[in-house]
Amino acid sequence: MKKFAASTLVSVTMFFAGASAAAPQIIDTELKDSSRDRVIPIKVRVPEGTAKAPLVIFSHGLGGSVEGGKTWGEVWSASGYLVVHVQHPGSDTPALRESFASGDGEPKQRMRNIATPENLIGRVDDVRFLISEIERKQRSNATSWMSRVDLSRIAMTGHSFGAHTTMALAGQRYPGPVKTLSDPRIKAFIALSPNATGLPRTFPDRFGSMNAPFLSITGTQDAEPFAAERNMKKMVEKRTAVFEHQPAGDKYLLVLEGADHMVFNGNEQQSMRSIRQAAPLSAAHRKRIEDAVGQSSRKFLDAYLRDDSAAKAWLQIDATKAFTGVGVWSSK
Repeated sequence: MKKFAASTLVSVTMFFAGASAAAPQIIDTELKDSSRDRVIPIKVRVPEGTAKAPLVIFSHGLGGSVEGGKTWGEVWSASGYLVVHVQHPGSDTPALRESFASGDGEPKQRMRNIATPENLIGRVDDVRFLISEIERKQRSNATSWMSRVDLSRIAMTGHSFGAHTTMALAGQRYPGPVKTLSDPRIKAFIALSPNATGLPRTFPDRFGSMNAPFLSITGTQDAEPFAAERNMKKMVEKRTAVFEHQPAGDKYLLVLEGADHMVFNGNEQQSMRSIRQAAPLSAAHRKRIEDAVGQSSRKFLDAYLRDDSAAKAWLQIDATKAFTGVGVWSSK
């Protein structure tokens, strides 16, 4: 595992999410990785109480920020999880704006300009650094939100390019000298809009070593912004291929009817349908989709970060019925 130089926590701004002193806290701050000369913005949602809490890390999609995953972060922190939204320099909002301002190529190409292997590795290292920094702070007995983290219970989550980040940390294999970017400190994974790229014949090797508990969530309208692909059946097949080629055991897939790409971003201010100039989701249907994501992800986290046998039984037995009419649930 990559080792990092000593780093500092800088520019801390804290405010309370509610009026009560016991309410969950929201902390906007930055981490500085001195070894990479890299400043990493983060948003931390600290649950009520003083006891140790499982850690859930969220990685935004291409061109996103710490505001990505807001909806899911609120659900998880309200359920007692300490949630950290990580912003990744080089593939975040400022980087996307810079790429679009350059005028090089069509919009799809401008997005691809920052969806590079180097930025994927940078994202993985951001997450590794976050965990290592929490470990370092706890060894020094420093008092901060980091002291609340239970390092034996960590989950990785992400949307779109953040799903690629999640898959990398879960053990997806790659061609070339870097075969895997996995981190054994992470115990469970949730990918929102995962995508199996490359040749299908490589999928068994690429996804066949992802042994940890894994939840994939996608939708029947889950095409990427500006993508040329308009065959939704083919697009959904790319999203579900990750689940299909993972080894059996603690693997789950939820395909939600009518759900588009950006609804999984977890930020109601952004919509892929507005980018594509298609009809937006109705408020009622969006709420059903968000409730399904919230319920399935919370049950998954309870099962694998809290060893909740009832939650695990729900995932394996009751979820199929629970999502009837909203989407299709699969497990193996």
